[in-house]
Amino acid sequence: MRYLLVAGAVLISPAVSAQDAPGRTVQVMGTGVVQTVPDIALLDIYLRGEGATPDAATIAIAAKQKAVREGLTELLGPGNDLTAGNVTIIEARGSTCADARGYGSQPRLSIGDCAVSGFIATMQTRLKTRAVSKAATAAGLASRLGASDARVQGFALSDPNAAQARANTAAIAVAAERAAALASGASLRLGPIVSIRDQASYDIVVSAVAAPPAPAAPPAPRVSPVTIDMKPEPIDTRAQVFVTYAIAP
Repeated sequence: MRYLLVAGAVLISPAVSAQDAPGRTVQVMGTGVVQTVPDIALLDIYLRGEGATPDAATIAIAAKQKAVREGLTELLGPGNDLTAGNVTIIEARGSTCADARGYGSQPRLSIGDCAVSGFIATMQTRLKTRAVSKAATAAGLASRLGASDARVQGFALSDPNAAQARANTAAIAVAAERAAALASGASLRLGPIVSIRDQASYDIVVSAVAAPPAPAAPPAPRVSPVTIDMKPEPIDTRAQVFVTYAIAP
């Protein structure tokens, strides 16, 4: 490493004056990883309603949506974010409406075996909640209240910038240790930091859920959920920095 630090000076042409010669520096890379317990849980909940008419199917799914929303609010308390999207209402036909390539492979006339026998409404909802420890229990309760599919999809941080700041600090500390070791091995003395450049991290999940207000005495739940313990793993936040130090004279 001593050779690497001195080689730059050796490459300077004698014709270049000392005033024009570039300053001696050493650049090091530092990486840091910090772990943060997630405070946001993400759930995907799918609802399905069936009926002989479009109205019957939508009435059925609206009733399930209301039951799931109210039940989760009772379990988790206020301050959750429940959104809905991907609503579809499709015609349903009997099992005899098929060809060699399978049901729905090409358009059918709604007659005979392919007459419309009903309608199916589906809806995908996503729940963001700060009640992380109750996330699995919430998935089970949603299923009991009519969801056709409920699952805990993952976890996130409400303030990823704070975690990133800690990771940056850790990475800079590692860079300082490496720079000191290099300078010591080359019998040189480190000067001040000349520049710092970071490499953006791509694994940060940003999520926002309103902070819950002061808890009030919850009403007795209409449906007693089955408690499932939930303890997610900490989320890793990484940082990588490139720090350039001057070599002191």
